[in-house]
Order: sequence, then structure tokens, then C-alpha cells
Amino acid sequence: VHHMKMRVEDAIPRLAEGGVRIDLWTSDMCLHNMHEQLDWLLRAKEAGILSPKAMFVLTLKCNIGHSKGSYDNQVEREVTRLQGIATGIETMHLFSNRSGERTVVGFLL
Repeated sequence: VHHMKMRVEDAIPRLAEGGVRIDLWTSDMCLHNMHEQLDWLLRAKEAGILSPKAMFVLTLKCNIGHSKGSYDNQVEREVTRLQGIATGIETMHLFSNRSGERTVVGFLL
């Protein structure tokens, strides 16, 4: 494990330049727009830094709504973006997640 104390937009090109391949992508970023969590995973994939069949663990944080149903629907819309590029996708509400957070795990194809 190598911790890089920098923003993801700075880390991805640096990792690509170094020829690094990542087997596990985890992200618990607090973002204003929840869809950016998947955007960064996809950017890392496009940059070639993720290994084939890399596992991912993402915490999606809903900023809109107040109900479980609302949060679940928002996350489900994001998860559909992974269709065709990931497998074994599971969405969970972990005991450590806040009410508007969902953890999404899976493997890239």
C-alpha cells in the first residue's frame, strides 16, 4: 500500500506515467455530485491504471432527499452506469454508512 497525499486528479496521471496497475480501487470521497465517484473510477480505467478485473469499493453519498427510498433510487441510477463494464456488483448499506450513504462493490470487466 502506498498512500499518495494528493487529489485524485493529480494522482491518476502520475500513476499512469509510472506504469502503475491497481488491483483494488477504493474511494470514500465526499463529493458535491455523487456521480463523480463513478466518474473517477472510469477515468482511472481509461488512464490504464486499473488492472483487468480490478475490484472496486465505492461509497456513494447522497446529498438530495431524506428517505431510504430516495437514497436507494439515486444509487441505483448510478449503479446502472456500470452495466456492461463491471460484474459482481453489490450495493450495501453498511452499519458504518450514514443514512444517505451506500457502498458499491464489484469487479471491472
